[in-house]
Amino acid sequence: MTDSLTAETIIRQYNLKLTKPRMLVLNLLLSRQEVLTADEIYEFLVRTGSSLNFSTVYRTLETFTEKKITEKVKMPDSRKAGFLLFTMSHTHNLICLGCHKVIPIHGCPLKAFNEELAAETRFEIVGHDLTVYGYCEKCRKPHHQ
Repeated sequence: MTDSLTAETIIRQYNLKLTKPRMLVLNLLLSRQEVLTADEIYEFLVRTGSSLNFSTVYRTLETFTEKKITEKVKMPDSRKAGFLLFTMSHTHNLICLGCHKVIPIHGCPLKAFNEELAAETRFEIVGHDLTVYGYCEKCRKPHHQ
């Protein structure tokens, strides 16, 4: 998804009904380039005046994930799942466990591995996910003092 796409465009592109909860959740995800849990999305929307309930936010995120608008990632430091926009291009990400910032990895570090694996297993590989977890420079400093 490119920055020029709006929440409305994306929702229509995926043949979903345009609803206020979908617009609110997607606009928030578009404006924040980070992994957000359903709780964080709900709390932010309530703080900014929305009257959604948590189950609506969660169902919206599940629908988006099913349609591949969002990607659900397990956060190793908690039992919760985080959600981020699923990009249409092939991407790899670093995710900070401290601030949940998402940093794209440019290029595909798995290209040669995929080619070897496909040749070795005779498996037609059509995609993969690579998410590396750690701490960004800002969040890392307190851990090492």
